[in-house]
Amino acid sequence: MIIKIKNFIFSVLYILVIIYLIAFVPILWGHKPLVVISGSMQPTLKVGGILYYHEEKIEDFKVNDILVYKSRNHIISHRIVKKLDNGFITKGDANNSDDPNIINNSKVLGKGTNWSIPYLGLYVDFIYNHKYLLFISILLLLVDLCDDYYINNKKKEVAKYEKS
Repeated sequence: MIIKIKNFIFSVLYILVIIYLIAFVPILWGHKPLVVISGSMQPTLKVGGILYYHEEKIEDFKVNDILVYKSRNHIISHRIVKKLDNGFITKGDANNSDDPNIINNSKVLGKGTNWSIPYLGLYVDFIYNHKYLLFISILLLLVDLCDDYYINNKKKEVAKYEKS
């Protein structure tokens, strides 16, 4: 019974670590994750979801693209409503009016996708802010792998000994 509980706990732990790592796989193709923290882009981007964005040349942006840019304290993703020579006018899909400030080209981080993975951002953000949990989990999983390897080798040795 204890072994079944242990196996269940470690299975859940493996799944949680793998989900966390899979959320970052798009980085290999230049797509960076961003957790959606406000409802300004609802229903396109859900609060708590992960939005992926990639670097794009300023001249390649068009009206209706999702612009990811840096403000004072946050990274924001809003839709482009007007393209200017020195920047962009943006607006959140759920907002009634355009954003008050022009987004200078120097603040642009990239172009966002028109979709997000709901709720995954809450989990990823929690683990990112509590990295020690990830390290402890990986350490426990390594110990489990070593333990399984040791037990399997022990069983092989016993089987060899019984055959002789």
